[in-house]
Amino acid sequence: MLELIREAIAANQAEASTYSQAVRVWMRVMSVAFLASVVFAPWKAGARWILIAMLINIAGLVFVKVAMPELTRTTIGTTVHLLFWTLALFMIWRPGARETRRDDFSGATGRLYQVWLVLASLIMATSLVLDARTAIGWLV
Repeated sequence: MLELIREAIAANQAEASTYSQAVRVWMRVMSVAFLASVVFAPWKAGARWILIAMLINIAGLVFVKVAMPELTRTTIGTTVHLLFWTLALFMIWRPGARETRRDDFSGATGRLYQVWLVLASLIMATSLVLDARTAIGWLV
C-alpha cells in the first residue's frame, strides 16, 4: 500500500509539473495561504475549516489516485475542491456563524485573523470559480 501511495504522489507531482507557470504559482499561493491556517486553528473555527479543506484535498489527491489511477490530478482536484471547499466556505461564512466571527475578529490578533480569513476565503472562492469553469467544460 505504501508503494501505491508513493506512486500516486509521484504521478500527481509529475502532472503538476506540466501545468503552466501561472497555475503552479497559483497553487503555491493557495498552499501558503491555507497552510497559514495552522497559526489560528487552535482558537478559530474558520481556520480549522480551511485546514480541514486543505487536508481533505491532499488526502483526496493521493487516495483517489491510488484507487483510480486513470483519473488526472486536475479531475480529482477539481472534484474535491467543488465538494469540500464549497462546504468549508459555507461553514465559515454562514449567517449562523456571524456572532462568533464578530468575536473572533476583535483585538489585534483578531484583526490579523480577519485579514487572513478574508484573503484565504477569496483565494478559495477564486479557485472554486476556476474549478467550476473546468467542470462545466467537461459537460459541454
